[in-house]
Amino acid sequence: MPEPEADRGSQVRLPLKLKLGLLITALLVVTVTFLSAFLLYRAEKSLTAQMTKRGLTIAQHLANAAKNPLLTNDGLTLNLLVKDAMKDEDVAYVIIADHDGKIVAHTDVNRIGRPVERPAELTRPGDDPLIQTYTDPEQGRIMDFATPLTFRKVPVGVVYLGFSQKSIAQALTQARNQTIAISVVMILIGIGGAVGLAGLLARPILRLVEGTRTIAEGDFTVTLAVPSRDEIGTLTEAFNLMAKNLREKEMIKRAFARYVAREVVEELLKDPEHLVLTGERREVTVLFCDMRGFTALSEHMSPEEVVMLLNDFYDLMIEATFRHEGTLDKFLGDAVMAVFGAPIAHPDHTIRAIRTAVAMREGIEQLSARRIRAGKESITVGVGVSTGEAVAGTVGTQDRMEYTVIGDSVNLAARLESNAKSMQILMSGRTYRDVKEYVEARPLGVVKVKGKEEEVEVYEVLRLK
Repeated sequence: MPEPEADRGSQVRLPLKLKLGLLITALLVVTVTFLSAFLLYRAEKSLTAQMTKRGLTIAQHLANAAKNPLLTNDGLTLNLLVKDAMKDEDVAYVIIADHDGKIVAHTDVNRIGRPVERPAELTRPGDDPLIQTYTDPEQGRIMDFATPLTFRKVPVGVVYLGFSQKSIAQALTQARNQTIAISVVMILIGIGGAVGLAGLLARPILRLVEGTRTIAEGDFTVTLAVPSRDEIGTLTEAFNLMAKNLREKEMIKRAFARYVAREVVEELLKDPEHLVLTGERREVTVLFCDMRGFTALSEHMSPEEVVMLLNDFYDLMIEATFRHEGTLDKFLGDAVMAVFGAPIAHPDHTIRAIRTAVAMREGIEQLSARRIRAGKESITVGVGVSTGEAVAGTVGTQDRMEYTVIGDSVNLAARLESNAKSMQILMSGRTYRDVKEYVEARPLGVVKVKGKEEEVEVYEVLRLK
């Protein structure tokens, strides 16, 4: 059921080039985004690992250096250690506390002597160094290193070192901005490449579409250049082969549509192997039919009446020939030549020719009767039929060619037609022997025919059995 016009118009048709471009661009965007996210993830991991290593080193150094001053209550030395550690711009704070949790050295000297206050989410340190991360309202993300101080396996205090992750965030932000900029550039370059690649891929397909439209318009001479050796190239080769086959079939149609029935043309197209184009010896039966007294008759007629008479005559000849699947070889003024057995080989080509001759004679009798009733002169014909070997094929050029048969049987059929009397059908002895079971004939003996040294056995066809 055909689609409504409204529905058909509402359907948006995207060009193949645009579809390919969008597909390639989408794949490129997804790939670049995934790769950028992966690189940023790896960068964050690497920066965090470097900060952890550096924090542990500083915290361990402070722990080793603070043991003795802590045992001797040397607050000055401990505060110098804290001050020295704060020179690292990533260090947020340093706290040294004794075993009782009282601060003995701090980045903020005002807190010395107070108990250590830690964020609630942080775990209390044990016997091993502890690394934890939390968020400070003022300083942001902090990496906290808690390192126990022991002297001869006896706990004497703890060093708390806070590392700000601002440098990691800044580095990641910078890396992210650079990655985004590079990704945008890559995507823009990729879009340009995608459009170019899509055009390159779509171009041969568009040529195939144009070629198909050209063939649909009836021009089978189109041939496309094979663009590559991939599937598109294979498709193009198949298209050229299809165009070649259609071109050959069109040549067959043009060559035979004027001479044979439409059914015969269709049969030739179904099975071209039966077609003779280049010339081949073949047994055929040739028929000549000539209108008697046409020259004298036309002298008493107007040109329009002559044309009408010829058209009526040709209609009868064509209809009778095509009815028995013969080939109308050519028009010869007031005569016609028909061939049976070529281009399609029929085993019974001889009887087909005789039946056609009888149909022609009967048709002329009816036409003549109509003319007499209309007050016009009657017409008669003479027919000659001969069977034998001949060369069948097309002659001429690629642009203009004609199908015909050449041989002694052609000449003999023409001579028999010349010798035939009004409304008489003459056939050769060879023809009679092929059809004697199907027709009633009267032998006329041997006849001397012009152009042949030997006399020819001739029979007159009376009627079909």
